[in-house]
Amino acid sequence: MLAIKTAQRDWQPTPYPGIERCLFRNNDSGGRSSLVRLVAGSRFPRHAHQGTEEVVVLSGLVMLGEVELAAGDYLFTEPGEEHDVRALTDAMIFVSSQKATPLLETS
Repeated sequence: MLAIKTAQRDWQPTPYPGIERCLFRNNDSGGRSSLVRLVAGSRFPRHAHQGTEEVVVLSGLVMLGEVELAAGDYLFTEPGEEHDVRALTDAMIFVSSQKATPLLETS
């Protein structure tokens, strides 16, 4: 069993301005589960999914590809699908990916 309490969260900056991640765990196939905090206007580049991905918006408003999601919304991504992530407001999302997600662009 793995439990990470709120006070134990370790927020780390990403290479993308305005985006931080709190990694919960990596899995054996290269995927991971984490919380992601995004400042309004920040963007995570377009990437391809080799496995499934699940996203739950915990706060704020984001665009995943062409889909606008608000707090409480859920998105499931199939292998082979691609999207970027743009924060329309300050936001926090939970992301769980089955496998690694290579970037399709560098910025």
